[in-house]
Formats: sequence, C-alpha cells, structure tokens
Amino acid sequence: MSYPTHKFDDQHCYRLIPSKYPPISLYEDVADASQLDAVFAIEALTNPRLTEEVGNFASVPVEERLVGIPHCSYVMAAFTHVNPDGARFNTADFGAYYAAPDVHTAIKETVHHMERVMGYTQEPAQDIQMRCIDAWFNAELTDITDQTYLDSELYHPTNYSHSQVFACSLKSEKQDGVVYQSVRHQGYNCYALFKPNLVTKVCQSKHYSYKWNGKSVNAVFEMQLV
Repeated sequence: MSYPTHKFDDQHCYRLIPSKYPPISLYEDVADASQLDAVFAIEALTNPRLTEEVGNFASVPVEERLVGIPHCSYVMAAFTHVNPDGARFNTADFGAYYAAPDVHTAIKETVHHMERVMGYTQEPAQDIQMRCIDAWFNAELTDITDQTYLDSELYHPTNYSHSQVFACSLKSEKQDGVVYQSVRHQGYNCYALFKPNLVTKVCQSKHYSYKWNGKSVNAVFEMQLV
C-alpha cells in the first residue's frame, strides 16, 4: 500500500528534553561520520563511561549519522538511547527523532509521557527542568494527517502495536519518517524522523520548568534570566 508524502525544506521544529542531559562532545568533534568508530575507540581508552554517554551508535548506519555540527548530539541521542519499549513510530530496534512545528505541541507531548513515567515510578512532587532543542530538517515524510488515517489504529492513544508495524515497514523501505497529527494536542502535527542526518541545524533555545505535583504535571513555566 502506498501512502502520500509531504516534502519539507528547512523545516523548523521543537523537541523538549530534560536539562540534566549534557551534550556529547564526541559527535560534535568528529567531522566525518565514517571516522566515528575509530575516534570512539581512542576516546574510550581514557573515558570508561563513554559507552554509557554516547549510547549504541553502531545501530545507526554510517551514511545516516549526524556529526560535526553544534549540538548534533541531541539528535543522535534519540537514535542511540532508545526506549526498550519503543514509541509510537519506532521499536527497540531503531530510534526516531520526535519533534513538532509548534513548541506548545512539543510541550504537551512530553508532559503526557512524563506523567506516565513519573506516575508509574511514584515520584514525589518536584520541579523538572527541560530544555528546548530547536532543529531544522529536510525530508520527504509519509503523511498520515488525513482523516482516513486519523480514524485508524495508527492513532490509538496507548497501544502502539499497529503504528510500530507501520513504522517498521517504512523503515525497511528506507523512508525518511512520518508526519502525523499529535494525539496529545488535537489539530497540530508532529514529526518522527528516521535518519539523524535529515537534520541540518540544531540549537538550544528556551528552558522550562515542569511542575510535577506527585500525580500530574499541573503547570509549565518558561524560565528566564533576570
């Protein structure tokens, strides 16, 4: 079955990650993706925690790796530190860079997933600092934003089995990824990129504080220097 596609050029997108995760200089210091394995081997001789920091970059094909640009490690981390359960459009076998063209959509998406994790582990009330990663990408994404797809199991709120099968099919065909409607912010879109090097530019922008009250995230504040 063929699906419609949408071409994006220099598309701006937003992704929120916990501020506790620092950039990984290895990806940014390597100019050529084919040199990454050799540089890693050398660096690992003096940094025993390097494997934990950079994750499993061997799972990312050399021709798809993103290296040598500022903050690219934030993109690579989405592919080298993969949730064992996967997510809507990826499994434990491959990562995806999830982002949104509207920062409020990115916030709503992360709030939902944070509430699931924090609730499951019964974390006490606390403030969680998040940083916004702005990125720009070029890609031709499979477009499932039409109502025909919105009514399908691809958009099940909690069961990702159908959407993961769909994603595996696209991945096997070397497709760039998916543009889909957010399940957490109705009427707004999200992106799932299957290749890190679709991203051409990355920067850090705003910082936010998520207020976890022990049961839910009941407020989100933008943090500013005064």
